[in-house]
Amino acid sequence: SELCLELARMIPNDGEGATHLITIDVTGAATREDAKCIAKAIADSALVKTAVTGGDPNWGRIVSAAGYAGPQFDPSEVALCLNGTLLYKQGAPVAFDAAAVSRTMNENRETHIELSVGPGEGNCRFWTSDLTVEYVRFNSEYTT
Repeated sequence: SELCLELARMIPNDGEGATHLITIDVTGAATREDAKCIAKAIADSALVKTAVTGGDPNWGRIVSAAGYAGPQFDPSEVALCLNGTLLYKQGAPVAFDAAAVSRTMNENRETHIELSVGPGEGNCRFWTSDLTVEYVRFNSEYTT
């Protein structure tokens, strides 16, 4: 199990041009499948990935991705932490020091997104990388 977890982290961490490894923890979903679906939508979101690249603690992009993922949840129960700082609680943004959260993103390779969507038992951890100009350049010039 430990080896599989290490490999699961290494794959996105070694992405061409990646500057961040993003860990996404979704909790409180009705089922594990629901949590996985929400985590995957966040992980696949180009807007979330580019926000991390830019050090932008953009709670709206993360919450929006969770909302369009498909599984139903009560928006008033959503809470979001980014690198340990609460950004969103009970379905609304809270006051936070955006510059300080941005620094935690810019000064560290790892970014941690923690999203709770309710009181359910479903949870999932997902890893992805950010989306950088270098990633786009490398993959647009790559031919087979």
